[in-house]
Amino acid sequence: MKFLKLFSLVCLLGSFATSRAQFKLSAEIRPRAEFRDGFKRPLNKSEKPAFFVEQRTRLYIEYHNDKLDLMLVPQDVRIWGNSDQAAKVDRSLLNMEQAWAAYRFNNSSRILAGRLELDYDNARILGNLDWAQQGRSHDLLKYEYNGVNTHFHFGAAFNQNNDIPEPNKLAETNYMGLNNYKSMQFAWLNKHFKKQQISILALNEGRQYAPDTVYYLQTIGTYVSLNFSPFTIIGEYYFQTGKNKTGTKTQAYLAALATRYNFAPSWYAEIGNDYLTGDDPKTNKSEAFDPLYGTQHKFYGTMDYFYAGNAHANKGLNDLFLKLAWQNKTIGVNLDAHRFTAAADIFAAADQNRLHKYLGTELDCSFSYAVDQFFNLKGGYSHLFYTQSMRELKQVNPSGSQASWAWIMLTFKPVLFQN
Repeated sequence: MKFLKLFSLVCLLGSFATSRAQFKLSAEIRPRAEFRDGFKRPLNKSEKPAFFVEQRTRLYIEYHNDKLDLMLVPQDVRIWGNSDQAAKVDRSLLNMEQAWAAYRFNNSSRILAGRLELDYDNARILGNLDWAQQGRSHDLLKYEYNGVNTHFHFGAAFNQNNDIPEPNKLAETNYMGLNNYKSMQFAWLNKHFKKQQISILALNEGRQYAPDTVYYLQTIGTYVSLNFSPFTIIGEYYFQTGKNKTGTKTQAYLAALATRYNFAPSWYAEIGNDYLTGDDPKTNKSEAFDPLYGTQHKFYGTMDYFYAGNAHANKGLNDLFLKLAWQNKTIGVNLDAHRFTAAADIFAAADQNRLHKYLGTELDCSFSYAVDQFFNLKGGYSHLFYTQSMRELKQVNPSGSQASWAWIMLTFKPVLFQN
């Protein structure tokens, strides 16, 4: 009902759009079925696999004129059947995934404010998490300069919860109890050359865990892409310092290197290595790198055993991978293999014996089929062969040493109106 009222309002606004303004209304219906037999962690002996269908429903409302850009993205995220057919209480997530406006000073410079996505470079540190049905967005103020070959973005956020309603919020700015930063600032500089590009990202976030204590963590690094056709080399390095979420002094880093070879315009092979430092219990500081707000699902295996809301005891990760991809105008196929090793030592909880760092091997297969310009079909299957060390990290007692995950997703995304 709320979506119908919003849709009626949008249509009314669209009817008033002038010839100088651009108005676009599109929709998205995206149900995804998943069979989880060890997704994120191995199942215990007493557990059975999970199967469910989760759906994302969105409206994309865009408005542009000579000086103004506006974006509204209301969404509903639900698991099929999570409410009774005639229920008066709906347990779905209904929120604004995006709600922002931007004022353009000129063709290359603008300022934005509101709830918006942050998606930079390959989404290693800042990504919109589009794989998750709810996505990820931030409430902040952002300045953008987008030149021909140079881009500079700066953003700042300050968060507060609503435990105290606004009429009574007369003192203090304490922000605790949520898995979110109290304040955040970032700067991103990107430079394109003829066959290369380089980006520098600096991010500072503050988390509050006591009324008079805020821990600040700084992440600084670079992303480089070099194109020597048919080869493409991608390198990354990020360093973290300051204090982490628990207030522990942090010195950690992420290093990644990949080489892609394009056999033809339609397919390529890529080999690479991602290394994220893990915590050393013999020191009084933390060496565990936190990839923060990146889209981790695209990097460390699609079964999300690492970092995607899954810290795996802060042992870091050494991920050696090989990827093959084939894509034409309508069909795409991806085959990935990952060999996972912990970056830090692993000890058995029972006797404190040192375990091998090798955690397992994951094989991921996925496909996509563009049935029409507004209808897409995607699916995939993943299989993980894991070790005793993985069981120790996940603190589970499974019946075997293998896990699997299968999914299929339909995406309908038509343009409903555009002037």
